[in-house]
This record gives sequence, structure tokens and C-alpha cells, in this order.
Amino acid sequence: MKKISILVILLIFIYSVSLFAQESVAKTADYPTAFQPGEKIVQAGLGFGMMGVYGDVVIPPISLSIDMAKEIEGYPISYGAIIGLAKSEYGWSSWAGDKWTYTYFLIGARAAYHLKTKSDKIDPYGGLMLGYNIVSFNEPSGWDPNWNYSGGDSYLMYGFYCGARYFINPKMAIYAELGYGFGYLNLGLSFKL
Repeated sequence: MKKISILVILLIFIYSVSLFAQESVAKTADYPTAFQPGEKIVQAGLGFGMMGVYGDVVIPPISLSIDMAKEIEGYPISYGAIIGLAKSEYGWSSWAGDKWTYTYFLIGARAAYHLKTKSDKIDPYGGLMLGYNIVSFNEPSGWDPNWNYSGGDSYLMYGFYCGARYFINPKMAIYAELGYGFGYLNLGLSFKL
């Protein structure tokens, strides 16, 4: 798992460097035709894999985000917010049947850099996410706290991602994001407001 995480981070870093290398010469915002300044997009997605999970995932990461396109210092940027929910279970021993149930609630902010395309159907981007993952847990009934096991703590969550939206019609798109954060791979639907 550690090797996969390092590989994903390396790939995202290489992709991000190429994003900025392609567009950093021009100081005028050049958004993709599909996503223009002033537009807002709401996304609902399902994630696969997640950092900081205790045990086995029972409900995969489900997220809802909003992105707003705004030219900042001449660069095609979008920024917004994300919320997410996931659940996992951890069993101390199979013979005793002891299980802890963890619920993860993410609240965070995200920002992305968009690549120019002439297509009115594709919006490629790469970005960052920073949030706080609130972890709550239920321990097995009758569990003795003197046995030195307790639930996990909430934690700061960061992420890097690259992705693209493919617009099926002018107001709706499917999207995919690959990265490190609340889901290593996220797939879902995007809607322009």
C-alpha cells in the first residue's frame, strides 16, 4: 500500500508539473471551452480506496463537491468545497466477534488548475484538497477499556488529484479523478448550475 501511495503521489507530481509547464508562459486565463469563468459545477461521486481507514471499508467514500471557475492572477483556476462520508469495520479477533465500526465525515476545500482544450466536451484539471476528517466509532458491547484498544482519532486530510470531466450535454458530465485523499479513484456525475 505504501508503494502504491508513493507511486500515485509521484504520478500526480509529474502531471502537475506538466500542467503548469504547458500554460505558465501565457499570463491570460485560458479555460477549457467546457468550463468558463463564472460557471459553477456540483459533483457527486463514489471513491475507491481511502487514506487513514481502520479495518475494512463497508461504505466506500461518497463525496459531494462544488467548484467555481474564477480567473486568479491570469490563471484558469477553480475553487470550492467538498464533503464526504465513508464507513469501515475493524475486527479484533474473528473468534470473539469483536468489531469496531468507524464513520468518517470529511469537510474540506479544493482548488484546481484547468488545461485549455478546444473541445466543448472535455475539462481536464489537476488540483489540491485540504480538509478535516471527523472520525467517530462504536466499540463492541461489553468491551473492557483496560484491554488497551480504543478507536481512532479525527485527522487533517490532504489530497492531490488529476481528473477530467466529459460533458454528455451542456449541463451534465461524467467525471473521473485519480489521486491521494478521500478516495484514490473517484467516479461520478457533474452538473453545471
